[in-house]
Parts: sequence; C-alpha cells; structure tokens
Amino acid sequence: MVIRPLTEALQKVASEELNEDPQRIASDLESFKNWIAEQPHMKSRTDDQFLIAFLRNCKYDLEAAQQKLDNYYAYIEKNPEILKRPKLDEERIRKLLKCGVVVYLPQPVTEVGPRVVLVRNGAFDPKEFTFTEVSQFRQLLQDIIFLEDDIAVVGGLIYIMDFGDVTASHYLQVNPALVRKISQYTEECVPLNLKANHFINTASGFAPLYNLAKTFMPAKTQNKMFVHGSDREELFKAIPKEILPQEYGGESSSLQVLIDQWEQTVLSYVQYFQDNDKYGVDETLRVKNSDMATRSKFLGIF
Repeated sequence: MVIRPLTEALQKVASEELNEDPQRIASDLESFKNWIAEQPHMKSRTDDQFLIAFLRNCKYDLEAAQQKLDNYYAYIEKNPEILKRPKLDEERIRKLLKCGVVVYLPQPVTEVGPRVVLVRNGAFDPKEFTFTEVSQFRQLLQDIIFLEDDIAVVGGLIYIMDFGDVTASHYLQVNPALVRKISQYTEECVPLNLKANHFINTASGFAPLYNLAKTFMPAKTQNKMFVHGSDREELFKAIPKEILPQEYGGESSSLQVLIDQWEQTVLSYVQYFQDNDKYGVDETLRVKNSDMATRSKFLGIF
C-alpha cells in the first residue's frame, strides 16, 4: 500500500468526519480494486493514492465510492468537449497554463483546510481560447489536486470566483447547459468536497446571469454560493487575508509568484496525463441491469 501519511491533525479529521480507520485502509483498498477488476466496462487507475480520494470523499461507503468512480469515467466519456483532459505537452495548453486562470493557494484556511482556489474567469483571451477548452483544463487541475493534496481531499475546497476582467466576449461563450453539466460532474463525480463559492468583482450585469446559472445547479451547490462584489472586507470574513495574494488585498506572495509555482507543479504531470487514454469506460460492455447502470442513467451519464 502506497499512501501518503496524513498529519496528526488531518488524520483526526479523517477518522472523525470521514470514517477512516488506518488499520482498515489496506483491506478497503483491496475490496475496491477487486470490484474494479470485475467491471467489464471500465478500465480504471488502481494506484492507492488515486482510489483513496474516492473512499475518503464517500466516507468509506464502498458502494458510494464505486458509484462515484464509475460516474467519474462515464461522465468524461459522454462529455469530452468539456471534460476530456488536454495534453500538457501542447504549446497551446502551456500558454493557457501561464494565464493563471486557476491558482490553488499554497496556504489553506487552517491546517486542516479548506484549500482555497482562485479562479480568474477573465484571465484568458476569449478570442484565443474557448470556454470548453478552459473547462477541460480546470478538470485536469482538479485531478492533480485530489492526487496530491490531502488537505483538499480531507478538508474540502473553497472557490474564489473573480469576474474582474470578464468581458461580454467571455459571457457569450457560456452555455447554461454546459454549466449544469460541469456542476453535476463536480457534485457527482469528483472526489472533492465543495465548501463554498465566493464571487468577487462582479459587474452590475452579473446578477441576471448568476441567477440563471443557479437554476441549473444542484440545490446543495446553490446553498454554498456567496456574492461579494468588490467588498473585500466581506471576503476576508470567510478567507483570511494572510493567505490571499497581494493583488487581492492579501499578505501572501504576489499572484505571478503563485502562478509560476503552480505551473511547475502542473508540468510535473505531463506523463501522468499522457497515460489517460488507457482508462475510461466502454458503455457497450456495461451490465445494463446493474444498480449502477440505473443510477448512471438517472444522472444522464449514458
């Protein structure tokens, strides 16, 4: 078994809130792998660090973890235009990475999380990149986080959605149906727990679009959304300024330093994502009368 040991504080949270028993992890992973081997339709990664994210996210309910893993691959297969992971060795993707659209902040809110994610929705040129390309890229970054960030997996994520540089051209790319798919994928397929979404630097025309987008999101997601406009003090009540970039009124490193650091982390995964084509689902081989087939059909995954 190859699993990073948790800090004492994180292990306490994992044990008390996620039902993790360190003495049972090896047998839980073995049961998970045995189930994967029995699935004719699915070829999944089986490395321990990958699978334990699903177990922790589902509080060690093995059936729920199995369903989430199945959803993860099935939803990517059905919606490649927004979820297929891009190739990091492509120059175009390297350029998008340098834009700093998504930056995971190095310091969490507390030692046990949540991890804070800064999403700069206007940081890319809409004449050069599309909303769907950026969506694919964001999903790739989420994969990295649940593989290597125990604080995010155990303690969850808080998003800061910055609309400061968003233009009409950005908004015109957004399709409410795609927003709903992304939201559903995040809720039902990704082994990360969303704690809150904070919207900042929103323009006067943001409200109608925001209210429309909310109607396409699960109720649990809607209840975790907060709009602050340009009011930094309201944001600081939820997220300490000590961990925010200087450009956001914070006391951490400059945004460019954080973007450069994150770029190096992402580029270390080039080979990992080159192997992605080995994994996925073939729905023609799925056992159609299984419980998971019924659940996945309900979600519209196939």
